[in-house]
Amino acid sequence: MPQLSLYLNEPTMALLREDCQKSGNSLSRYVSELITAKRTESSWPQGYWDNVYGALDDDSFQVPSELDGKLDGELPEF
Repeated sequence: MPQLSLYLNEPTMALLREDCQKSGNSLSRYVSELITAKRTESSWPQGYWDNVYGALDDDSFQVPSELDGKLDGELPEF
């Protein structure tokens, strides 16, 4: 099984040990789960867009018509 060495300062290591103890996992398993979760989880909480995006409940709100892109004028060259 591959191994990984980490160099952490003492305060960071103390935080890691504390979180590891709270989770009830070994240090290796806890760090492995952190890495796996980072790759599989969305950066937005579950259901965030269901409760925010499009949730405006206001009868006076009207979706504006699409604007003509030609009104922007000429784009500068960089």
